Amino acid sequence: GQGVGVRGFGTMTLSEIFEYMYNHYGVVSPLEIQKLSRQLDQPWNPNDPIENLFKNIEDTALFAIVANKTFMDHSLITAGKCAIMGTNLFREEMREYNRQNPHGMED
Repeated sequence: GQGVGVRGFGTMTLSEIFEYMYNHYGVVSPLEIQKLSRQLDQPWNPNDPIENLFKNIEDTALFAIVANKTFMDHSLITAGKCAIMGTNLFREEMREYNRQNPHGMED
């Protein structure tokens, strides 16, 4: 399997994944943490594959682990929804989703 996203971590143990991230990202500065937070607010270009949006969210979540900064799952979901809603595409689908999930989260 691919493991986490498109990274190919499927054959690595969890400790190997963390070691890989630490070796590639090292100690995270306050400016990098600020950049991490802003990254979630980046719009998605609907001309790009939706996988780009998912990768941005996944990269942010993985980097947050290394930075020891917690993003709640609902924050990541909200960021994805906002990026999609910002395109003004999928309006009906988002309305239907919100009707089925009035609190914004899956049960």
